[in-house]
Amino acid sequence: MRRKQWHKNCVAIGLSSGFLEPLESTSIHLIHFNILRFLRLIPNGQVKPWAIDEFNRQVDEEMRSVKDFLILHYWQNARQKDNFWAACRDNQVPETLRHRVDLFRATGSFFRNLEELFSENSRIQVMMGQGVTPEKTHPVARQMSEAELSQMMQRLSAEVRRKVDALPAHCDFLAENFAQMG
Repeated sequence: MRRKQWHKNCVAIGLSSGFLEPLESTSIHLIHFNILRFLRLIPNGQVKPWAIDEFNRQVDEEMRSVKDFLILHYWQNARQKDNFWAACRDNQVPETLRHRVDLFRATGSFFRNLEELFSENSRIQVMMGQGVTPEKTHPVARQMSEAELSQMMQRLSAEVRRKVDALPAHCDFLAENFAQMG
């Protein structure tokens, strides 16, 4: 990524600002959000030096957050038969990512900054999918009996099933929506 996304009278947005691999397809979000960020920092159309600095700070923070999330997909893998995956495990990992993984292991929780793209659930799913698990169950879960936990999971499963069952079949959805397009 560029060291400065906004320099003098030029604002780099989209691929001109940097590239993160397409694993999570973040480019459209970054384009959209950076345009909104730019517009919010110049509400009356006047450019101030502090607005340029803030834009650059926010974009830098967001790009690093997305980069950490992408690295997480590779770093904690358990694949043993491929040099590629071994190299991914051995790569230098940003301290911000290492800290978040360590915090999740210790607490069972993920702490998200307000405007980060990926939710707590997304990050926890990737961590757990890569074998990163909390050392202990969450304290709230320990307050419930085994029967209460089981009932809660059954209710959650039933609610998910109810919502899935209400959705049209994939082929029906495509037929209906593409018929409208043309």
